[in-house]
Amino acid sequence: MKLEDLFSSIESTLLSRFKESGFIQHSGDKGENREEILIEFLRNHLPKRYGITKGEVITQKGERSHAIDIIIYDAVNCPVLYAGKTSILPIEGVYGIIEVKSTLSKAEFIDASSKIESFKRLAPRELGIIAARDSVTLHRPSRPFGIVLGYQLSSNSLESLKNNWLEQCDRVYDVNYFTNLVCVLGEGLLHYEQCNLSKGEKELLLDTDEFVNLVLTVHKRDDNGEQSDEIILRIINEAVKDRTFGRFITYLLIMLTKMKLNVPDLTRYIDPELPMAVVKE
Repeated sequence: MKLEDLFSSIESTLLSRFKESGFIQHSGDKGENREEILIEFLRNHLPKRYGITKGEVITQKGERSHAIDIIIYDAVNCPVLYAGKTSILPIEGVYGIIEVKSTLSKAEFIDASSKIESFKRLAPRELGIIAARDSVTLHRPSRPFGIVLGYQLSSNSLESLKNNWLEQCDRVYDVNYFTNLVCVLGEGLLHYEQCNLSKGEKELLLDTDEFVNLVLTVHKRDDNGEQSDEIILRIINEAVKDRTFGRFITYLLIMLTKMKLNVPDLTRYIDPELPMAVVKE
């Protein structure tokens, strides 16, 4: 069996379990079951350095996020501040979030992408200090990602979701706060792609930092009157049907492996006047 066939089988199993959860009448319990199906898979199959939970994130200033369906965090360096039915984590230790929807209508997509925007606005950009034997370096953490995942569509299509996403991007405007990936099991995925017409190249644009740096570089060259490559940014509709989940996992790992976080400094949570902690390599 090929790996893509294995993931196709896994996708069928996930969808079957989701359909079984439809017998649950209470909407809260149904939503929790919907999230747990995916949490269970990610916990069992992602590298153990990635922690998987649901809950909230908190900043050093005490700002709190909404209740997040799935949080992916640094299981090696990130303390869990509260570990009950839901968790509370310091935002510096969080790679990104996944908002899970049973049925991905336009309204549900807008709700999920708006929550991702709010979460990303909490993300810090402060430098971290890393001390090696002979040197001290400053490190700026990666910007977190946000993914929308639906188990099924709602009398709509991937193409209509693409238009909904474009409307949201126009509203948000700042690429720092864009959703990174949209996935509907059994249907396909949506993501940004950059096409460099000057070089005849195109590539995935999943990473928030790459997206931001691309836009900043273009603006800087324009401001300086420099020649820029002709680049088009577009949302790609991958209608890969039962190959969706395997591609989703691939894209998730691409984003995770590119990221480097700061180690959460709990002294700053307790008293912001305390000196910044230095991480030793």
